[in-house]
Amino acid sequence: LFNVSLHLSTSLQPMTPAPLRLLCRVWFGATLAVACLLLGAATRVLHLLPISLELSEDLSVSTAAVLFRLMLRVNPQIRVINTAREADWDRLAACSPAMILMNHTSFFDFFLFTALLPPRFVRRAHVRTVMSASIAQLPFLGRSIGDHAGSFKVYFQAKGAGFGKGDASDFSVDRARQEAETARMEAHIKRRGVLAFCPEGGMNKTPSEGLNPFRRGSFAQAAKYSTPIWGAALHGSTAAWPRDALLGGDPSTVALSLEQLTLLPPPVATATAADLAEACQEAMQRQGDRLATLARGGARTEGGATRARAS
Repeated sequence: LFNVSLHLSTSLQPMTPAPLRLLCRVWFGATLAVACLLLGAATRVLHLLPISLELSEDLSVSTAAVLFRLMLRVNPQIRVINTAREADWDRLAACSPAMILMNHTSFFDFFLFTALLPPRFVRRAHVRTVMSASIAQLPFLGRSIGDHAGSFKVYFQAKGAGFGKGDASDFSVDRARQEAETARMEAHIKRRGVLAFCPEGGMNKTPSEGLNPFRRGSFAQAAKYSTPIWGAALHGSTAAWPRDALLGGDPSTVALSLEQLTLLPPPVATATAADLAEACQEAMQRQGDRLATLARGGARTEGGATRARAS
């Protein structure tokens, strides 16, 4: 199946006729709908079980990872290159509490990142995402990837901000509501959990020009608690799901890499939030550039999935 998947995705990408692209999007939409329905049912059942809230959230995130990975595997037109090894995730978990930064260019980013999370890492590091409160309000799916997954909300004041819409330059938040979420984040860090978020603050509408400036406020906890920071660079998401398209699923090559951006002790132990934002943006831009070069250079099929050669 996966050898066929690699062949199909490679042959479809150079020139995809409109009818074939439509067929790919319809199939992707159908598989996405099934995955979301199963996830919605599963997380609701998990939250009814007599288990701890932390375990319920871990299982919800793990279930999302498994379902979205299966969704990608039955979409052979999307070629996935994953350079993150199990050992990389183990190193990240071992140095928790920690933060994972993601670049954000498409709705596809969430599904790609989640699909490539190893469930063992989720259960060990208790990874939680930071998302716009508007995403948690999506019908049916919103609760599953929001409250049920233990996600932290950002209450943007501008309508659509952080969701690829609205005023991309307005990152003001409802401070009264945000204080409670900030307290929850700090409690999660003190419990040695991992936070994953998009430091650009919203969807980058011009990714070809590089990363948008990282929001300094996003690094306040990292500076306060001297947490290690990792980068999960994503590539090709806009090809798989164009930003202005209602649905994704186009023939494409997408990729993810995982690298540690900061080390402890210094510079993190003495750095300010502004220092960390600037340093991490520079490091992650280099990481993204390397991943783009790798994605264009080819990969080999390994263990039933398409995985790039690790250097």
